[in-house]
Amino acid sequence: MSTISEIMNEVLELPRNDRSYLVSKLIESLDDDRELSPEWMDEITKRVACRESGESESIAREDLHREIEAILY
Repeated sequence: MSTISEIMNEVLELPRNDRSYLVSKLIESLDDDRELSPEWMDEITKRVACRESGESESIAREDLHREIEAILY
């Protein structure tokens, strides 16, 4: 069985559209009798659309960690 880390590494190699679809399905799977507010759903929809359109770009995890460390330390 794969570890979460292994699954995450594989998922991050998927094309953007596939990752966006996966994110939407994962969010749907979190249904625990608490629905997301309409505001959160609007925000999620907006962010997914930005990613799919190329308006916002992803950043490599290593680069993100480097940026955070530069701010914190």
